[in-house]
Amino acid sequence: MKTTLLSLFLVFLSTFITAQCTENAGNFGNNTSIASYNVSGDISVTLNTNKTITIDFASNYQTAFGPDVRLYLIKSEGRSVAQLKNLNPRSVENISFGLVGFSGPLSYTANVPDNIDITKYDTVFFFCLQFNQFWDFGKYSPFTTSNCTVLDVNSFSVDKVAIYPNPAKNQIQILNIDNISAEIRIFNVLGKQVLQQKNISANSVDISNLESGVYLLNISAEGKSKTQKLVVQ
Repeated sequence: MKTTLLSLFLVFLSTFITAQCTENAGNFGNNTSIASYNVSGDISVTLNTNKTITIDFASNYQTAFGPDVRLYLIKSEGRSVAQLKNLNPRSVENISFGLVGFSGPLSYTANVPDNIDITKYDTVFFFCLQFNQFWDFGKYSPFTTSNCTVLDVNSFSVDKVAIYPNPAKNQIQILNIDNISAEIRIFNVLGKQVLQQKNISANSVDISNLESGVYLLNISAEGKSKTQKLVVQ
């Protein structure tokens, strides 16, 4: 039982830390020539803090089998549906995720190159390279500084915030948040919030009421957040 709970906790921790901004893609079904190529099901696009982007297909995802169907993110740049259908994604700036499967659930992750402005990307694009054949595409709301903290360019860096000591017993210190309004939340291995403190006083937090064990600690400040493991002795 403890092993199962710990595994679930680690998955929760990984998701909390990495997946910051997610948008759902929609309006698929644009292949009017070959209807079976159209994509159906739920697809999401996630911008991660480690300069990667992930496209997730839900269990209801499905499309027709093809010999070389690949997945891309591109910028629609005002192109009409007809123009996008006649586009080879490799002829424009793109982020490539490689070959895709034909039924979900599936997940694909690619690096975001330094020279790419991810705020301009808004289209999930399926294309068969072998036959130079358009498959389908769908749109999502592009990531911006207003809807995605990963893109926040303010001078404050939440990555510099540190917790000391860790492991801890009765109290922890939150470093590098001077003159910053911060909030701390602590979750147990079941994902239940066991402590919340706003406007942290003297950069310290009393954890004497917490039982010994492993926790998930989240700090939010200046519209940004950071999550890490906390061990209470």
